[in-house]
Amino acid sequence: MRIHWAFVVLAVIGTILLTWYLRTSDMDFLTPSGNEIVKTEEAPNFVDPSAVLQPEIKDQPNIASNIQQPEDPDKLPPAKIKEIAESELGDLASSPGLTAYQDFARGESTDRLFELSSTLRARGEFQRALLAFERVVDTSKTDPKSRAEAAQGIVALSKNLPSWNIDPSNEITLNLHLGTDHKPSDHLKKVLQEVAIRIRESSGDQLYIIPTINSSDNPDAPKNNPIALWLSASGDNTTSSAVITLRLAKNEKEHLAEISLAFFKVIRSHLAQLGYPPASEGLEKRKNYLSRQITRLMWRDFAQSLYQTQNDPDAPREGPDESPDLNSD
Repeated sequence: MRIHWAFVVLAVIGTILLTWYLRTSDMDFLTPSGNEIVKTEEAPNFVDPSAVLQPEIKDQPNIASNIQQPEDPDKLPPAKIKEIAESELGDLASSPGLTAYQDFARGESTDRLFELSSTLRARGEFQRALLAFERVVDTSKTDPKSRAEAAQGIVALSKNLPSWNIDPSNEITLNLHLGTDHKPSDHLKKVLQEVAIRIRESSGDQLYIIPTINSSDNPDAPKNNPIALWLSASGDNTTSSAVITLRLAKNEKEHLAEISLAFFKVIRSHLAQLGYPPASEGLEKRKNYLSRQITRLMWRDFAQSLYQTQNDPDAPREGPDESPDLNSD
């Protein structure tokens, strides 16, 4: 005889329920053995298991109430520059000399020199402000970035100021030499004339520059031979700077920049022997460093040194010293 499946299902469920009711309905499977859950006054109807399960921490660590976070170096305010005193401006009632503010530049930071120039501009003393910029280039111990910033100030102020020398009788004559194995082209003559004009203007009309081309006109000489460049004092016993050799680029448009930079290196090398700071490295060919990185004081001292050496019987120089070729093909 078969039993209907519904009776079988009901019998199994009834057996399970009866066993649970008689054997395990009164047992607590959630509370750990041996621990009593305590109801708190703040929440009498809420059982917090963490009070039993979490161990008690007796020694709490010492934590400062105010923790100072480190400041971002990029957000730190710039250091305050000491205000320029009235006595540091110099005698504003009299005309300054080319050496003005040299002592200041030797003892103060570059930032204070910039502050001095700014203060002088605010007073309308633009010639003195220009001299302060020039001291960054020729006197202070500074970095290339500050020197470049000062050069921008020099160019900006020089445009609106009269030349330093207004008396032609006070000009110092120098010869600007270019030596070549070939007959010079009209283009090369124009380039040398342009360099001469740049030097005269950047010196504040202190120097009278005579372009001079020394040509051997040798038809057998290779076309790509380097040219020679140097400056000399005017006179019978010519006293010269060092000579520099330069191999010109094939593109004539680059010749002015190349020759200007070569003369700049010759002059700054000579000035370094007089105690001036050396020129910055990594110079770009297309920038006019003759106007930006040689001050009027440096031009004067450079020219006078050639004449002083010439007039010194103990140290005559009848020709230029040679220096190596500065560029390649």
